[in-house]
Amino acid sequence: MLLISGCLSGASALSASEVRTRGMAMIVAGWNFDLLSWEANALTEKLRALLNQPAHGLTHAESVDLVQDYLERAQQIRELESEISGIFSEQGQQSTPEITELQQQITALRATQQRNRPAVEQIIEGQIAHELKREGLQWANMAFPPVQFTFVEPPRKLVISPRDRIITTYGQMLDAEMSIDQIEQSEASYQEGYEVSAYITNIGGMGAFPTMVIDRANLPWVLSTVAHEWTHNYLTLFPLGINYLTSADLSTINETVADIVGNEIGDRALRAFYPDQVPPPTTTVEPAPLAPNAPPLFDFDQEMQETRIQVDSLLALGKVEEAERYMEARRLIFVDQGYRLRVLNQAYFAFHGSYGTSPASTSPIGPKLERLRRLTPSLRTFLQTVRSITSVEELDATLAEWEINVQ
Repeated sequence: MLLISGCLSGASALSASEVRTRGMAMIVAGWNFDLLSWEANALTEKLRALLNQPAHGLTHAESVDLVQDYLERAQQIRELESEISGIFSEQGQQSTPEITELQQQITALRATQQRNRPAVEQIIEGQIAHELKREGLQWANMAFPPVQFTFVEPPRKLVISPRDRIITTYGQMLDAEMSIDQIEQSEASYQEGYEVSAYITNIGGMGAFPTMVIDRANLPWVLSTVAHEWTHNYLTLFPLGINYLTSADLSTINETVADIVGNEIGDRALRAFYPDQVPPPTTTVEPAPLAPNAPPLFDFDQEMQETRIQVDSLLALGKVEEAERYMEARRLIFVDQGYRLRVLNQAYFAFHGSYGTSPASTSPIGPKLERLRRLTPSLRTFLQTVRSITSVEELDATLAEWEINVQ
C-alpha cells in the first residue's frame, strides 16, 4: 500500500518547471486572449462575406477609394483617441464636454468603419491574392491557402527572457484591452517574482485563420502585413511552419521569410492597384553639410544595432546589471530623439530580434535568407526552397548549394 501510494503521489506531483509556468500564467490570468472564441466569430463573419460578396460590382476606382477612405478614417479615430487621452490627463482624469464631443465623433466613425469593413477586407484580399497568383502560388485558379484576414485590434504579446541572456523562455497572448497600468504592474510582478526580464507589447498582426491585421497604419504597411500573415498560413502546411515553436532559430527563420515575402508582395500590390501611393524613387543626393559642432544625424536602425551588440557583449561577460543600466540609458536617448520606447530590456530584444531583418537582431539568419532570395529566380522558388528547412544547418546547406548553382 505504501508503494502504491508513493507511486500515485509521485505521478500527480508537478515538476518545478510546471509550477513555475503555472505561476507565470497566473500573473496575467485575467487577461488571457480567447483565440477559439475569436476564431469562431471571425470565421462566421468571413462566411457571411463569402455569401454576400460586399465588394462585388465595384469598379477599380471605387474599390481603391473605399480602401483609402477606410484607412483615413482609421487614422482619424487614432488621432481623436490620442487627443482624448491628452485632455483626460491634463484635466486630472476628469471627463469634459470636449471629451464627450470627441467620443461622439469616434462613435460615428466606427459605425461607418463597421459598415465598410467587410468590403474593404474583401478588396484587399483580392489584391494580395492577385499578386500571389501572378507568382504561381495558387491552386484551382485561386491563391492557396486563401487570403483571409480581418481588421482587428490584435492581442498583446507577453515575452519572458532570462536576465543573463536574450531568448524567449515563456510567451502568452493577452487581451488587447489590457491597460498600460496593468501591463506595467504585470511586468514588474514577473521581474520581482521570477528574476526575469518581461515585456508586453502590441503586435501588428497574427497568423491565425483568418489572420489579424491592425487598420491604424498606412496602406503600404497594411498590404505588406496581410501578405506577411498569409505567408505564415502557407508555411504551416510545410515543415518550416510546423516547427515554428521548436526553437528560437526556426521562429526567426519563419518570421524573416514572412517579412521577405510580405514586403515583396505588398510592394507589388501597391504598385499594381495604388500607383499614386508609391513613394518616389530614392536619389543619391549628397547630404547637406552639418553646421559646425552640430550633432550627427540619429539613425534608429544603426543605433539599435549598436545597442544590441553592446548588450550581447556585456551579457556574455556576465555583467547583467551593467547591461540593464546601459539599456535604460540607451532607452532614454531613443526617447529624447523622438522614439518613444516604453521598455528596452532583454525581453524586448528577444521579441524584436526574432525578426532577422530587424535592427534589434544580431542573428546571421536574416542576411542569409536575404542572400538566398537574391539567388532564387522567383518568390515562388524561394518559398519552395525554404519551406522544408528545419534547422540552421539545413539553411546553410541550402544557401551553399544555391551559391554553387548560380556561379
